[in-house]
Amino acid sequence: MRIQRATATAAVAVAAATAALAGCSGGSSDNTSHTGTDSHTAINPLAPHDLDANRTATTAMQTILSWQPAIDDSKADALVRATPWLGGDLLTTVEDGQRATVRPDREWQRWAAAKDALSASCVRSDTTPAAPDGMRTLVIDVTCRHTVLHATGQSTPLTPETWRTTVTRTDAGWRLTDYRFRSKG
Repeated sequence: MRIQRATATAAVAVAAATAALAGCSGGSSDNTSHTGTDSHTAINPLAPHDLDANRTATTAMQTILSWQPAIDDSKADALVRATPWLGGDLLTTVEDGQRATVRPDREWQRWAAAKDALSASCVRSDTTPAAPDGMRTLVIDVTCRHTVLHATGQSTPLTPETWRTTVTRTDAGWRLTDYRFRSKG
């Protein structure tokens, strides 16, 4: 009885494998048209020229507020990483090699010593002021939450902060041209 079950199981497995392979035959007997490309084109959903004003503000701020204290000299290094989404005076500061003045953080040295990293996640805030359609410069409030990623594998979420950003439409798309911490109250 046991041999018959094993034989039946093997027969079912062989039949299933044969059917699967037949479906992958690659023969031209079917009328299915296969389309595709092997161009290896990278699709970057965060490409600056493809983002609307809101995504430009949130993407730029996520980059500006994500830090690697063990590697970065200061938070200004993150501003350099955000270059693709910057415009105006912010871009000029980075391109001219000027050291941007970035709000210091009292925890920076501790994070650096622990080899922690900080990741920011930002979303458009409900406090964003209304703007008429067709404006080339918009003010967008973004709420950002830092998460401390500890070298131990643990993470610690920090209190969310709101930032007031200014984005400007350029020939190459929307660019972040200013940002300021928005105090509570």
